[in-house]
Amino acid sequence: MIDLKRMMLLCDLAELGTVTAVAERRHITSSAVSQQLRVLEEESSAVLFRRDGRTLGLTRSGEVLADHARRVLGALDEAMSAVAATVDRASGQLVVASFNMGISLLVAPMMQRLAEDAPDVRVLIQQENRARALRLLRQGETDLAITCAYGFGGHESQSGLMTVPLIDEPLVLMAPPRLHVAIRTRGLSTLADEQWVSGTADSGLGIAVMRAGERSGFIPRITHRLVGARNICDVAGTGIGPAVVPLLTVPEHLRPLVVDDVTLETRQIQAVVRAGRQRDPKTAIALRALQLISEGALRATRTPIGLAG
Repeated sequence: MIDLKRMMLLCDLAELGTVTAVAERRHITSSAVSQQLRVLEEESSAVLFRRDGRTLGLTRSGEVLADHARRVLGALDEAMSAVAATVDRASGQLVVASFNMGISLLVAPMMQRLAEDAPDVRVLIQQENRARALRLLRQGETDLAITCAYGFGGHESQSGLMTVPLIDEPLVLMAPPRLHVAIRTRGLSTLADEQWVSGTADSGLGIAVMRAGERSGFIPRITHRLVGARNICDVAGTGIGPAVVPLLTVPEHLRPLVVDDVTLETRQIQAVVRAGRQRDPKTAIALRALQLISEGALRATRTPIGLAG
């Protein structure tokens, strides 16, 4: 009997092309991946792999087995969803991985809704970044991931996963009110000599502020680097310097610092599940709740800020 976890590694290899990439996705060592693939080859009694430099390719036999493995894994998820659907009401454990602001914005309200609509569903929360949330989802250690991605970022493969768009959230500019009129008149170049507040250099917000400055002909001087959009808002809220942040992370009392009529980029907030599991009753009711909560949040993003400056 071929082991399902080895079949998952085979599907990963067919998609990613290297043992190293598979190891990174599954959060295990490259040697462990190689060892499991060798065992799979022995179990199948066929030559599945051919090495081409650093790339481990699939033979025709390997491609055939990978194709069937995808179907088997998808069918298994569909089978589990079908079994769950035979009960009278949604029940069981739902493990949710989410980025930091996704917890307060979406997951906590979802838990409140499920407490009323599906009291037999027990929600467990893990705070994770996008890459790790998707990895845990693929490994079957979580059932649902709430992730955010910036339009300028790289887009990893979503093979085997199903994405539900929730919110397209605009990025906004926070700046001391005394500068608002000048910014609206002359653009972001007004802020070329300011001390900026942003995320770490490799973070989405860290990249977003650099892109905004470069489009306006200057390199932002970032003197305060923080983890978490809410922390960035709080520090920028002291008036120490401008910042680029997602609109929904700005607390109400700091909204007067947001410069209206400044067009920046957006980030996309999504719910992700394994393909085939979206029909599991507890997953389906969670997705419906997230969509309803997101609609309310979207209305907030469309409300004119109406700020003085």
